[in-house]
This record gives sequence, structure tokens and C-alpha cells, in this order.
Amino acid sequence: MVRGNAALSLVRFGDATGRPQIVALLQPAQLTFPESGRIVDADKPGTAIHQGGLVAKLEYGHEQIAEVRSPIPGRIRSVAGTGANVRAGAEIAVVDPATEQVWEALRALYLVGQVDDIPAILPYERELPDVSNDVRRQATETEKAIRERSQH
Repeated sequence: MVRGNAALSLVRFGDATGRPQIVALLQPAQLTFPESGRIVDADKPGTAIHQGGLVAKLEYGHEQIAEVRSPIPGRIRSVAGTGANVRAGAEIAVVDPATEQVWEALRALYLVGQVDDIPAILPYERELPDVSNDVRRQATETEKAIRERSQH
């Protein structure tokens, strides 16, 4: 998040060096754990979550409990249910980025985005339940600005 904020700040000065980090702000976070275990508690899909918020608790090893926390603010897209067994490195949950984060990333890419960034923008142009009309419009305008810039 700190790198993302720094990259967004650089755009205000016309500096596009943080562009890869800005594109990363549009990506969901896939949460894993390095050891096999069993989910003993988990939040529900659709739940809004803060950065560092608890998504699930995993029991592993000899009755050790690990907390699986979100690295980004957003909304839980999916999560392994309570009682589920998970393999080491397997996906436990997916957290979609918060609207504010997406909005700021799209605005920055409007100014510095390149054609390679369009695949990361396209999901926000679709009529998805958790994407506001404002974000959808911004995504469309961002793609349009990138395409126009690439033709010059």
C-alpha cells in the first residue's frame, strides 16, 4: 500500500515510474498460508474489510492458530469455509480492492497508463454488482485516454 500511495503521488508530478505499482492496485489479493491446516473461523464473502483485517483463522501443526489477514482494504470475494482443509500454499481467500483504491488507480492511469495496462482496467468497465457507475465510467474514460495517447 505504501508503494501504491507513493506511485500515485508521483503521477501528480507527471512521473510514470510507479505505473506497475498503480496497475497492481487494481488486482485482487490472493491470500495463502505456507503450511497445511484447517480453517477454524472465517469471514463471509461480500464482507468489507480494512487493510490488516482478519479474514480467517487457520489451525496448523500441533494446534497452532494463524490469523490470515488482508494486505489491502476491500471486500472478500471468496474464502474457504470454516472446517475446510487447505494445502500449503493453497488459496484461502481472495479480497477485491476497495472502491477508493480502484478509483485512484484508474485516475492515475488516465494520465500515465499504457496499452499494456488495459487488461487490468477492463474488469472495472463491466456491470458487476460491486463496481459503482462512477468507477465504471472512470474505467471507460481511462481506457479511452490510453488508446488515444497510444495513437500519437
